[in-house]
Amino acid sequence: MISKKCTGCGMELQFEDEKKEGYVPEEKFIMEGDLLCQRCFKIKNYGKNSVNNFKSEDYSKEVLNSVKKSDIILPIFDIIDFEGSFTEEILDYLRDYRSIVLVNKTDLLPGFVHPTEIADWIKDRLAEEDIVSENIAFISAKSKYGINGVIRKIKSIFPDKKVKAVVLGVSNVGKSSVINLLLGKNKITTSKYSGTTLKSINNKIPDTNITITDTPGLIPKEKRLSDMISVETGLKLVPAGEISRKTFKLEEGQVFMFDAFCWFKVKKNNIVNKTEEETGYKPIFSAYSSKNVKFHLTKEERVKELLEGDFFELLKGEEKKKYFENEFVTFKTTVKENEDLVISGLGWINVKRGPLTIELTVPKGVKTVVRPSIFKGKK
Repeated sequence: MISKKCTGCGMELQFEDEKKEGYVPEEKFIMEGDLLCQRCFKIKNYGKNSVNNFKSEDYSKEVLNSVKKSDIILPIFDIIDFEGSFTEEILDYLRDYRSIVLVNKTDLLPGFVHPTEIADWIKDRLAEEDIVSENIAFISAKSKYGINGVIRKIKSIFPDKKVKAVVLGVSNVGKSSVINLLLGKNKITTSKYSGTTLKSINNKIPDTNITITDTPGLIPKEKRLSDMISVETGLKLVPAGEISRKTFKLEEGQVFMFDAFCWFKVKKNNIVNKTEEETGYKPIFSAYSSKNVKFHLTKEERVKELLEGDFFELLKGEEKKKYFENEFVTFKTTVKENEDLVISGLGWINVKRGPLTIELTVPKGVKTVVRPSIFKGKK
């Protein structure tokens, strides 16, 4: 039988079993050329996803096979959810292969941040992992910013040579959207659902010697909070414009709430002065998240009432009930001045006057990180 692949997800097409991946009606398989499988067709035209039988190991194996055949890899990191996309699996590839790091959504950062600062911050993070990339490219899949620059960077490394570049990243980081922009047409299936791309897809960038490969999204071993809720609600945690920012000065015992998703209680914060006496102070921090996320200060005794009531609006009904069926953990942590506390898939706080000692309550398994601040010294 003639072998054909879905131009949207890369799956080998078949017409024997409608319940298996890659299905198309027999007459389409025989008569037509470039084809979308039934699943991709429904995603593209109706926004309707169907469950596939792939596991995280299947995605990892497919990515590994493509990377082994590459001249250079293009890992995509989401600057808004950097920790959620900065996974050990991707870092292992960066240690072993030449790379140009693509940083998506930089247009959503506050206007006071200069690209050079972000580049230096990312280089430092990579250096901590003993990684040196060939280059760093800032892009925006939404505004199309920086796409031509990626092609120029590849050409500068491989002048007058055929090149195979492999794009990789965690699920929903924007790989397929970026590749469609590089190709100049919407050829790869994109959607709001994780796991849309099932197999690696090769396409030649027009007027170049570059073959670009889209790969399935890697599933992070540590959870993003956005993965614990519905796709529709998770999309509301992704900023549509510049990320929301608000500054707070907290006293001991006050509770800060990231909407209904997680919260922390401020512990006693003392600092030793020049006379070696301990004095109390109020830590200052800025919170960053989507504008849909409601920040709220309250007393500890009101937390349960606020969670059970209608004050917060993103989680409702059965989805809210299901979310709070997760096991929650509470742990103590200290964030120093000019450090960030990140809740992957939700947002972060940047401590401006610290240290800030807190008791944080989050769903068990959600990745939380204390890191050097992206906006060091910014007020």
